[in-house]
Amino acid sequence: MAKKYLFIPYADKEEAKQLGARWDKKAQSWFIPDGLDEVMFSKWNDNRDPRLRFTDDLIAHGCLLRAGEPVCDGKSHRVQVEGDKGNIKSGFYVMHLDGVPNGYFMNNRTKDSFKNLYLNRGVDERESPEEIKKRQEEFRIQQARAEQERQKQERQVAMTIRQQLKKLSNTNDITSPYFKKKRIPGSVFTFVERDRNGLTTWIPLYDVNKQLTTAQTISPEGEKRFVKGGRKHGSFHVVLGKIEPEDSTVIICEGYATAASIQYSIIEHRDVKVVAAIDAGNLLPVAQSLKKRYSDKNFIIACDNDHLAEKNVGVDEGRKAAEAIGAKAVIPQFGDGDEGTDFNDLMLSAGKDAVLKSFLTELLV
Repeated sequence: MAKKYLFIPYADKEEAKQLGARWDKKAQSWFIPDGLDEVMFSKWNDNRDPRLRFTDDLIAHGCLLRAGEPVCDGKSHRVQVEGDKGNIKSGFYVMHLDGVPNGYFMNNRTKDSFKNLYLNRGVDERESPEEIKKRQEEFRIQQARAEQERQKQERQVAMTIRQQLKKLSNTNDITSPYFKKKRIPGSVFTFVERDRNGLTTWIPLYDVNKQLTTAQTISPEGEKRFVKGGRKHGSFHVVLGKIEPEDSTVIICEGYATAASIQYSIIEHRDVKVVAAIDAGNLLPVAQSLKKRYSDKNFIIACDNDHLAEKNVGVDEGRKAAEAIGAKAVIPQFGDGDEGTDFNDLMLSAGKDAVLKSFLTELLV
């Protein structure tokens, strides 16, 4: 008798096992053993279109889908996830409908991920060992192709950014409206572009091998975007250009304005470099990669303090990164009614001395 296969999400695995579902190792799927009532497993009899099932999985994993998403064309796409602010997209997915329908998702903010086949689980299926092997090989090839395509795209984007930056003026020569608003100085490592919106600020990002990976652009109004298709995960910007062998301490924070505010508030501590990981979800991968490369340095994570939000993502992600690399987490403190969230806000409201005081204990260790 043919087995009745089921579509059981990982989160439901234990519940299905308790009801009697069994795992078919060859078919890589759960099934209903003979003699059990199929009604008990009805919620896992999913015959819907693979696109609908993939959509449900994305939503269940915290994706904030917009109209037209997901795009199921076998190419990589960025997507917003819970905790993303503005136009930040910390999620990444690929969905193939050709051959064996399959989808992959990675949340760069939480490191949550899944890789699913979307077979028609609610009907009788009988596959020979050869068919199973072929299906698994097709899945592996599709995933490898998607990864190769993603890496190729990232290299092309980095090359385009590199050429673009050569045409721009640095923020020492032309004042960035965003920097002026945030009261932070210009730099030879950041740039401005004159476009139809005025002067757009460019913050180039690099990996630990000092290779340009992507860039963040900031409009005069403060709207932040990443260059589409670039590699943000694990990429960062060092305010003073690079980490030197003689540096004793590296401070990692979220945004560039926060990083610059800290750097120029502690400027008397010349052996300290401040790094912008750009957003909360990138703190952990940046911290891990820098710790691995610069294991001799003392590390501090400067958290954002989203104290007015229902969930304090800045503190949660900052502490997670600090714990992962054995670093200290430093959090800006604000009074009742103060809407500030980061060290730039603290500098603007209380001055550079208040920022310096926040780090002084750790810097004097």
